[in-house]
Amino acid sequence: MAASQNNDPEKSLKNVMTLYGAALFLGLAISIFAHHLEDVSGFLTFLVPAAVLYFFVLFAYFKKGMFRKIAYGIMAIIGLISLFMIFYLEITGGH
Repeated sequence: MAASQNNDPEKSLKNVMTLYGAALFLGLAISIFAHHLEDVSGFLTFLVPAAVLYFFVLFAYFKKGMFRKIAYGIMAIIGLISLFMIFYLEITGGH
C-alpha cells in the first residue's frame, strides 16, 4: 500500500526553507572551526541575529494576515539597506 501524499505546496515550501536555513546557519557555525577565525565573537554577533531574523521572517511569512505583511516589510527594509550599502561602499572605497 502506497504512503499517502501530502499535496500542500505551502507546507512543502516551508519545510524546504526551514531545512535550508538550518543547513545554512549550521554550516556557517561549523566554518568557525574549519577556517580558524580569529574574531569568533564578532562572527557570532553577526550569525546569531541573522539566524533569528531568518527564522522569524520565515515564521511570519507562512502565517496569514498581518504577520505576512510584517515579513514583506522586513524583506523590503533588508533590500533597501543592501542597495544603500552598495553605493556607500563604492563611494567610501569599502573603508
